Amino acid sequence: MSHPSRRLLVVGQTFPWPEVTGGRMRLANVIQALSRLGEVDLFAFVDGGRTDRAEVPDGARVHRVEIVARRHLPFQPLRRVQWMIAGRAPRPLAVLDVREAQQRFAAWLDGPYDLVWFHHVETHAVLGSQIDAPSVVDFDDLEDQKLHARLAGGHEMGRPERDIRLWFRWAGRLQDERDRRLWQELQRSVAARVRSVVVCSDEDRRRLGAANCAVIPNGYPAPAQPLGRVSVGQPAVILFAGLLTYPPNRDAAALLVQRIAPLIRAQMPAAQVRLVGQAPESLRRLADPPRVVVTGFVPDITAELARADLVAAPLRSGGGTRIKILEAFAHRIPVVSTTSGAAGLDVVSGREILIADTPEAFARACVTLLMDRGQRLRLAEAAQQLFLRRYRWDHIHDAIAALAEQVARAAVPA
Repeated sequence: MSHPSRRLLVVGQTFPWPEVTGGRMRLANVIQALSRLGEVDLFAFVDGGRTDRAEVPDGARVHRVEIVARRHLPFQPLRRVQWMIAGRAPRPLAVLDVREAQQRFAAWLDGPYDLVWFHHVETHAVLGSQIDAPSVVDFDDLEDQKLHARLAGGHEMGRPERDIRLWFRWAGRLQDERDRRLWQELQRSVAARVRSVVVCSDEDRRRLGAANCAVIPNGYPAPAQPLGRVSVGQPAVILFAGLLTYPPNRDAAALLVQRIAPLIRAQMPAAQVRLVGQAPESLRRLADPPRVVVTGFVPDITAELARADLVAAPLRSGGGTRIKILEAFAHRIPVVSTTSGAAGLDVVSGREILIADTPEAFARACVTLLMDRGQRLRLAEAAQQLFLRRYRWDHIHDAIAALAEQVARAAVPA
């Protein structure tokens, strides 16, 4: 029996299967690419509220798996004040109870490894000191940039939804600014300690400014048959899909329903907005069938894509790249996005996508793509071609495997 040429360890901020979020999809594809090089072990965190089963699917080439629950410490007012004065870790790390994870990790390790791939900076901050091996840290999102966008208050779309009381706004901004600085310091510190770090766009590479930073874009699997359609349905369906408990998605969904959709209905009264994905109560209350449908979690997005005439991405903050936009490109479904929503993608407004940064302009762009058959066709064709050239996971696997092999090989003495 032949033995793998490399032994690799992946430390995941989440467990990647089922692939129902962009982060899980990215991690699952990293594992698939690394398995070309040899044997992959997976140590993964899961949130306590996760309800789906954490099982490795048939065909996934994972040798050993260990899963640990992410546990949080109370963040009471006194502890919050102490963090504001002297905290050295970003808030999400300051409230983590890491003792069990570190003990389980140390007991489970079966090194030596030729390479460790850390999924997100958080996992390296918690466990990186416990293993001595060439390492890659996949930042995916730059957390400081997400906070920077939130502090900037979005753009012409207006200020993201938040408590309007002056005291809470002031205190929240102070905390966000301190958090932003701590994330920035941590990202730079991690980049200086490991062989390579990874982001998902050239824009994020410029922002990070690390010499050892590589770009591995997000992707999407090429569908055998795109689901987009030329003719607009009756009623026209506008889709916003994603993890709607994620604050930037929650804010974008509320903006779409409350400020953009009424402007669209002024010209297309029957237009339907569909919010697809696990949603908080604040969004479920916005349901108003048939004008606004909130589906909750769906295990298979296929039916929703097949009925969608347009994908909307009115995000005012966030980071990384939007896999849901790539999904629409792959399926030839026209897309309207904000500048923030399309950040990190090699797109031009009017070529592959329409970009609009006010509710009025966003609504006009949606109406245009729902009523102008020629422009729908041109944008959908150009977007699909861009996807096929740049954002197919099977092509991106080559870049992941090449980077991993380069880092592992550089660690071996000549």
